[in-house]
Amino acid sequence: MIVDPFELPEAAAARYAGPFERVPFPSRLIARVVGLGDGLGDGMGDGTGDGATEPEERRINGYAVAADLARHHGPVEAAWLALRGDLPTATQRAALAAAMVLLAPVHIGEAPAHAAYLGRMGGGSPATTVAIGAIGCTEQAAHEFRALAPWRVWLEGGGGPVPEVACAATVASGWRIAQADLDVRMREWFGTGRGLPEVMLRRVACAHAILVRLGAADELAFVTLATIARLPAVIAEAAHARAGDFRDYPTRLPDYRYVDEEGAAP
Repeated sequence: MIVDPFELPEAAAARYAGPFERVPFPSRLIARVVGLGDGLGDGMGDGTGDGATEPEERRINGYAVAADLARHHGPVEAAWLALRGDLPTATQRAALAAAMVLLAPVHIGEAPAHAAYLGRMGGGSPATTVAIGAIGCTEQAAHEFRALAPWRVWLEGGGGPVPEVACAATVASGWRIAQADLDVRMREWFGTGRGLPEVMLRRVACAHAILVRLGAADELAFVTLATIARLPAVIAEAAHARAGDFRDYPTRLPDYRYVDEEGAAP
């Protein structure tokens, strides 16, 4: 019989040992990426998170933020350092920057920007707007990652025709030139046989190809990098919405009609 400890007499309940009492747990929360500097980077003490008691010089995977990273490196390098454990080489930095720029644009008709815009129009605070946009970006990137699975297999030597999910349906002349240039750069970065196929590709597929060549195409890294790349444009779009001004929103697109229970339009 399983006895609920909350129904035991007080003295017996005091002796009850649940799963958190039977197993020893560490007394500190271990910091594995961001350290506090000055030898304090191994934990967060009592877990209060009191920023006033922490030294200003922090470290990311051992690199001093103020004394080194902020002076000599940029956000792309910092993101790579946090995710991969070391600073990127010049080649890795250039390739990662190209991938993140390719991922950056999110149209107002796509879910992340549309949702953030609606949240702002509905009176959402700046923090709420950013949170809505961030969630939209993560969900969009996760969907893309799953959909592009055949493309990753092809890039890793799976052979056969280029998967349809990576191919562009329509192509502008400017994109043909841009893809050809990207193919040249990828062969310079990764080697002669590691560029792009001759068929025209989707922009996101090209960005994904770069991340695969960089060895940073696992789902967590892809979703993180895509969110970092896209969030500024998403929030910038939402910033144009004015709280309560629904007159600037196409509320009848697509059009609709109210219908009563009998099916007759009023």
